[in-house]
Amino acid sequence: MANQTSKPPKMKKVFLCTTAIILIASVFTSCKKDKAQTATQKVQHNWTLVNVVDNSHDANGDNIQTTTAASGDFMDFKSNGTVSFQIDGQPGTVSYSMVSDTQLLFATETFTIKTLTDTQLVLYIKDVVSATDYDEETINLSR
Repeated sequence: MANQTSKPPKMKKVFLCTTAIILIASVFTSCKKDKAQTATQKVQHNWTLVNVVDNSHDANGDNIQTTTAASGDFMDFKSNGTVSFQIDGQPGTVSYSMVSDTQLLFATETFTIKTLTDTQLVLYIKDVVSATDYDEETINLSR
């Protein structure tokens, strides 16, 4: 019978350490981070309308009116450049485009994107009427 020799204990430790390092390295290299979404990609979803805040400012001050959305109201920004919506139960569709990461054009009105996260979109527009008067509208959406 041939005499079988086993690996010395030191060699086993080196082999196990090398194997462990290779396994750990392969786990870290296989876990790639997701690419960050662009503003356009974040906007292109079906959003639930939460409320609309209107402010008609004049010489006497602010006149703020908040309108809570009706159940089922939404805005669905599609990749084809249209937004389908339902507001107060009335459906509609208009064109939109991203002017920049912070501005969105609805038909002929440019809204500022105040907040854009995975769960919240806040759009804002201000229309200056005179030196002291202006109208503001904030649209609050969630997912």
